[in-house]
Amino acid sequence: MVVMMRDGGGSVPQQPTVPPPPPTPANLGRADAQAANASVAAMTPQQQAQLTGDVQALPVAERNELINQLATVLEPAQLRQLEPVFGSDVVREAVETRAGVVVREEYAALTGSGAPSSRPAQRSGLDDGEQASRAQEDYADNVANSGILATLQLSDLMLEHAGDPAYLSELVRLAKDDGTLGAVVDAPYGGLYQKEGDTYTWDTPGNDGDARREVFATAIATAIDRGAISETDLRALAVDSGGWQDVAGRIDVAQVGATDTTRATATSLDDLLGAQDGAQEDVDRLDEDLGGLLAQAGPMTPEQQAAFIEAFRNDPEHKPTYDTLIESSQALSDYMSTHRNEVLDAAVRDPAVAGQVNEAIATLARNGHGVEAMTLLAQIQRVPDSALAGVFAGFDLSGEVLTDAASSAMSELLAANDGSVSQAQAQFTTLMSAFGQGVPAWGGYKDFSDGQKLLNDLAGGNYSALDRYKLQWDSSSPLFRAFAAAGVVAGAVSAANAGNSEEYLLAIGGLAQSGENGARLLAGAMDALAESGRLAQYSGTFAGAAGFAARLAPALGLIASSASLVNSIQEASDGNVGYAIAAFGDVLGVLGSALEFTPVAPAGFIVSGIGAIISGVGSFVGELINGNERREQIEGYLVEAGVDPQIADEMASRGSDLFDMAETLDMSAEDIQALLVAHPEVALSAGHVGIITRAAEACGLQGSEVLGFVDKLAGDNADFAWDLFGIVSALPTSDTQAQAFLRSYIENNYDSAIEYAQAQSPELFGAAAEEREAAVRDYESDGFTPSYALALGNRLIDNTDPAYRAEMIGRLAADGRLEVFAEELGPYGGDWAEASRAAISDAVAAGTITQEQADAALGHF
Repeated sequence: MVVMMRDGGGSVPQQPTVPPPPPTPANLGRADAQAANASVAAMTPQQQAQLTGDVQALPVAERNELINQLATVLEPAQLRQLEPVFGSDVVREAVETRAGVVVREEYAALTGSGAPSSRPAQRSGLDDGEQASRAQEDYADNVANSGILATLQLSDLMLEHAGDPAYLSELVRLAKDDGTLGAVVDAPYGGLYQKEGDTYTWDTPGNDGDARREVFATAIATAIDRGAISETDLRALAVDSGGWQDVAGRIDVAQVGATDTTRATATSLDDLLGAQDGAQEDVDRLDEDLGGLLAQAGPMTPEQQAAFIEAFRNDPEHKPTYDTLIESSQALSDYMSTHRNEVLDAAVRDPAVAGQVNEAIATLARNGHGVEAMTLLAQIQRVPDSALAGVFAGFDLSGEVLTDAASSAMSELLAANDGSVSQAQAQFTTLMSAFGQGVPAWGGYKDFSDGQKLLNDLAGGNYSALDRYKLQWDSSSPLFRAFAAAGVVAGAVSAANAGNSEEYLLAIGGLAQSGENGARLLAGAMDALAESGRLAQYSGTFAGAAGFAARLAPALGLIASSASLVNSIQEASDGNVGYAIAAFGDVLGVLGSALEFTPVAPAGFIVSGIGAIISGVGSFVGELINGNERREQIEGYLVEAGVDPQIADEMASRGSDLFDMAETLDMSAEDIQALLVAHPEVALSAGHVGIITRAAEACGLQGSEVLGFVDKLAGDNADFAWDLFGIVSALPTSDTQAQAFLRSYIENNYDSAIEYAQAQSPELFGAAAEEREAAVRDYESDGFTPSYALALGNRLIDNTDPAYRAEMIGRLAADGRLEVFAEELGPYGGDWAEASRAAISDAVAAGTITQEQADAALGHF
């Protein structure tokens, strides 16, 4: 049997090389377009009877899903053959919502359900452009601003020009733009299609209301054909309007008007989305609270930060909130999966429902339910000119929504397949194939093929494949980026399993730096794996040999340890503190929980990943400090996080000051905590922390050296903290002079401490250091007076020490005033010139200025 298959704009005969499979629900469900058409075309009466019984035995949802799918691939003749199997109304509804324009029109012609032909109308003989111009003039003169007469005036023009399609289409466009179109049908004083019972109430003295209603419907059909309005626009007008439903019926636009089912669907979606939004808001507030507590709690190791987050999330007061978010997202996913066909059909009838579906897809994509999000996207976009695709044309489904869904779907599939990259890869490709090749705006066959190849390369360990695309990443197609999003996730698992982290990190590092899309994709991949971890924790499948911790946490740690993570989070959050807190909270919590369940080697990825996350969002967290609130709460979390209980109070009380100490003195969390354990008096007050920090900085001590220094201070004077705190008021306002003062004070009062400091930072002590300090004092004293050049020149004449002179000249250069100084002092000549030339030479030798700076200044002497 020869089956006619659609190929572009026509049909070509194709001879199947093998007999088509029998038309069973299973065979038809997985068949491509050619096989499905051949199978139905060759269907025998016995096979039709068997298929009818099998279809009727299916649950209603599966039955509807099958006919909806077949409407996207079958030709009109084959669709007619299925009417006895599914019911003619069911097939017709599937064709109206899921099939493309050509199939819909040809099917309507076959079934005799197309729009009735209008009565013959005289044509004006004007071309399309002339018709449109005439319509614009006539509309401005007769309809615009005509108030209650608009219906009569507009329909007069339509009757007069019923044979001019371009004229009618332009009238409809103009009326739509200024709101007259809606008033014609639903005017408060009675529209053209208003009824009492079965009788139309609008008419004219000439009793030609029926003719006006007919020509108005013809004008709407013509405007749809010419793109002035769309069937989606018509459905939006007709949601709750019997008049517009009447118009749609006259021109055979089906699936129009709200029904009890669509209203129930809208209510259910509103409840589910509202619950999810509320749960997300509650979690966002907790995450901001968490960020503030972390900023208050003082420096912690990556492992302690992770444990702190888990303690916060598992607090009996907080855990129900986090669980509710997971439960609300799961409820939304379950509803969309169970009622998918009803939801999408309702979206066609009511654009407001389409908006709810769009929100639902984005929510599922972000919250670990990427498979359902991808399934919905594929059904919507499979036939771009279907009624279903048309109602979503105003939404951006091909950007972040698609890449988030792809990352999330791959993570979900990996978790479901015990981390098997090959199985998840195959299932993801099946998901993508459901899009078909019919989404031109999203990419064509080559994009699909290239994307699939990239996924295969990344899953197989060929990470360098990503380099070929990073320079053109922002211009790549949505379908290609979806494959890449999944590939980044699969590649991380592959790299973690193979121990091949360095090449992978280089590849995704280049991706993150390639532009906004690349950076956003990387952050989305990280979030997707973290969400999978959260769902695994909630469901109890986190631990164990086949659990998330063992299979996927190393991959999450690998992505998180990327040097490009900071850029990725900043790109993704666009400076949004809440996003960053949520991102690092989820990732840190999942990675931290995984440590106890993960073998030693992969744990290295996890620990480095935790460190990368902390550094990546540190600046965001720092903005959320909440003063001294909830200190006892912080102490409890610190202890649960593994911080020594004897310093928990100091950490909670002086957290922000300890962060300053750690940053100023380059101390690690381990250094800070060891210092507090040994000398808790350091944190008696903010002032105590501050003066110890300044004293250590003045003596040139950093990192682990600080503990040794404080040990010596305590050995020299058990009350060292109070002693140093007591001299704060005597410190000079100049920071440089204050440091010199502190060094001098410690030298005079703390023998062991100063000996230790001199051994660590000898350059800060001795005669040369004293000369440099003297130069600073003189520069700050005389260097900003009206006659500063002469005053500093006198200082250089009086002090011939090279260290003094080099520091003085260096200070002038650092302030950008060296050449001005030379220009002002040069005319004095004599001793001033000689001393200045010698001082500049000393500065070059000491490295405080460059030879170029020296030459510019010397030219004035």
